[in-house]
Amino acid sequence: MMHHIHYLDKKSVDYLSEKLTNHYLTHPEYNEIVVVGVGTNRYSGDALGPTVGSILQAQFNDNRQIRIFGTLERPVHALNLKKTLTYIAKKHSRAYVIAVDACLGQYYKIGTLQLVEEPLAAGISLNKELPPVGQIHLKGIVNNHGPLNHKVLEHTSLTFVNEMAEVISRIIAKSIQEVVPNLIPAQMPGDQATNQTS
Repeated sequence: MMHHIHYLDKKSVDYLSEKLTNHYLTHPEYNEIVVVGVGTNRYSGDALGPTVGSILQAQFNDNRQIRIFGTLERPVHALNLKKTLTYIAKKHSRAYVIAVDACLGQYYKIGTLQLVEEPLAAGISLNKELPPVGQIHLKGIVNNHGPLNHKVLEHTSLTFVNEMAEVISRIIAKSIQEVVPNLIPAQMPGDQATNQTS
């Protein structure tokens, strides 16, 4: 199921955070939350995921139940995505994983946020086959899909991407505040490790 709303809509944070929380509560068997911001810092249009990761990392750095992978400093992209997911599966096997990524779409949908209740299929806009990410994912449509998608991503407004990242971060942060009290307490010593990025 997909839920969508424009990032400038005043109801966007409340609407999508509620949907995200409800999705978690249908399977509340996790002991931590992992957010994976997929993308790169090389193209402004593809920096949405890492920007969200950096914002959330600063906000939840001291929370041992929240793990952030994919920031502007240490992005998760096509070259290291598989390695990152292998690490998450090994070290955070009972985590609820939320993926965040930019995507391209029809012109009139630019600025739309999509919360999709299934794993993220990263790299589709650039015709890349990458492993699925997360139990659920948030995407922001940053520009128009076309024959030169790399160029489109290069010439996307960074201000626009940053504004959208702020909204997505607020959505995830609000949902996290609701979900954390429902997380199962960690039992294994490895789960007590301090927060870290990829």
